[in-house]
Amino acid sequence: MSSKKKMVISQKTMELDVVRKVEALSGTSVRRCFQCGKCSAGCPMATFMDHPPNRIVRLLQLGQWRRILEGRSIWYCASCETCSSRCPNKVHLASIMDALRKLSWDYEGPSKESYVQLANKLFLDNIRTYGRQYEMRLAAVFNLKSGKLLKDFMLGPRLLTKGKLKMFHQKNKNMNEIEKIFQRIEEMRKKGEAL
Repeated sequence: MSSKKKMVISQKTMELDVVRKVEALSGTSVRRCFQCGKCSAGCPMATFMDHPPNRIVRLLQLGQWRRILEGRSIWYCASCETCSSRCPNKVHLASIMDALRKLSWDYEGPSKESYVQLANKLFLDNIRTYGRQYEMRLAAVFNLKSGKLLKDFMLGPRLLTKGKLKMFHQKNKNMNEIEKIFQRIEEMRKKGEAL
């Protein structure tokens, strides 16, 4: 007996608005893929993925983007572009994976790798707030938000005594320039020029 969930396809289950957004963000069409499998055959990370690259495209063709975001495949993609270079129909799968990671960030879906999203957000928050990374704050907030309060409890004091971790942190003196970078990226995202 198979443990895989049966996929039901109907007009109600096909959420094509998100698929169109993936196509717009990636600049490539999922409809061009005819499932030759060359992308998956060349992917160095395919054995670790729950959905190999060609299945990612097939799920998008069927409007099943939620199944992709619930998995870990987009987080295992190394962005090496082997899949894109092997595609006979010029489907740029590496860009599709980038777009899916961006959508996962926006939709905050139930990804198995949701700690990646949390770490990315906290990392960027630190840069925007301090102009550089403040490791003590990053670790503390990550542990608090992930529910793993005591995860690094014994590691922190050792790093502090060896001078590898600073208790207090100073802001970068070029905070205005750093804020301009973040604002420029936000403007580019609004125009669809950046992920």
